[in-house]
Amino acid sequence: MGNKVKYGLKNVHAAKVTFDDNGYPIFGIPKKIPGAVNLSLDKSGDPTEFYADDDKYFVVNNNNGYSGDLEIALIPEWFKEEILNEVKDSNGVLLEDADSQSVHFALMFEFTGDKNAIRHVAYNNTVTRPKLEGKTREDSTEVKTDILTVTAAPCKFRISGQDVRYVKASSGDATSPTAYNNWYSSVYVPDTLPTGITISGGSSVSVGEDLTLTAVTVPATAAVNWSSSDEDVATVADGVVTGVSAGYARITAELDSDPTKYDTKIVEVTA
Repeated sequence: MGNKVKYGLKNVHAAKVTFDDNGYPIFGIPKKIPGAVNLSLDKSGDPTEFYADDDKYFVVNNNNGYSGDLEIALIPEWFKEEILNEVKDSNGVLLEDADSQSVHFALMFEFTGDKNAIRHVAYNNTVTRPKLEGKTREDSTEVKTDILTVTAAPCKFRISGQDVRYVKASSGDATSPTAYNNWYSSVYVPDTLPTGITISGGSSVSVGEDLTLTAVTVPATAAVNWSSSDEDVATVADGVVTGVSAGYARITAELDSDPTKYDTKIVEVTA
């Protein structure tokens, strides 16, 4: 059984991101940001609804990532240099260049759960400069924290031969121990896409005629194997069903890389 609740915030890390000529990310080694106090990210992008025939006809879900605040006890010097692009001179003084821009980074963190901590990574983040704030001590000391305004945007990956855009990833009940335990050693990037297959097209054909079926696969470039349950009724090759004699045949399309992923369609052959 997995987590029922979540609470707390810990193990905040950041890893610098650069992009190659195709726009794919190259992640640096994650480094810890100590003193995490609070993280609050609101979703960006609301669904777009299209109405027709006096009803909701179509909905486009727009996922533009997240934006919000990361509150920490004190920004570490390495973060100021690597992410905020401050420069340290020969005397060890950090200089804030008015013309420099903050760089992109992956943000990693976890929420405590009742079973396992839920680990997250947002792949493509930028931050604005924190404000300077302090206050003289009175009867009691009030600790001032640093607040970074974070924007998490989609990030483009090349996986299983096609481009996909991911905003974040998180561990779940079925996450492998290796992926979970190495979460902060390197930024997690999936090596394959989930697999699946669906047959689309008509369901009847005449004897001596052809019917073209299409296999929609994930990944889109996956190889497909076709077969017919009764070749005396219908044959199939590369999705083209040929009627042989009147009757019914079950047409199957399965992923060549994973035969457990398949779809079937009953095709009627008419005289």
